[in-house]
Amino acid sequence: MLKFTFAPLLTTIALTGLALPALALEETPVLPADIAIKAAQSAIAACRQEGYGVTATVVNPEGNVLVVIRSDGALVHTVQTSFNKAYSAVTLATNHNLDRTSGILASMQAKGAQGVGTWPMPADPLTGITLFPGGVTLVSQGKVVGGLGVSGTPIGMVDEGCAIKGRDAVLPDLR
Repeated sequence: MLKFTFAPLLTTIALTGLALPALALEETPVLPADIAIKAAQSAIAACRQEGYGVTATVVNPEGNVLVVIRSDGALVHTVQTSFNKAYSAVTLATNHNLDRTSGILASMQAKGAQGVGTWPMPADPLTGITLFPGGVTLVSQGKVVGGLGVSGTPIGMVDEGCAIKGRDAVLPDLR
């Protein structure tokens, strides 16, 4: 029945030469692997200059891992934590109009988030989500193309400083 309903309309369009407007797909920039590797290596080098072995992870906007590099001296937990920071940068930070994970907690609390203790998170947190500093977004042409997470220093703000240096190293490549 449905195909007969549209048949006269399609026949009329075909016979009269009416053209339907073409739908354009949005062009979205994509983070190339070589730039993701450069960002991770630059973040690791920045932390190495501070005397720390860290892990750097780069994810795409969907949270899929593009690069993981665990430097000498980085402890085992840093692999998962660096992923969580990168993932949180492209999900939570972006959702709060932030370019780094260090502001997520304050943003959530300012909006009245309720949680467990002082953390506005459910008792059973979502996989991949963290409120620790150390994740930054990677932006090209005004769009988030990835997240860079760094873990391994004893202070999250040092992780974040290294991540910012990693991002800064690839800014010319992201334009």
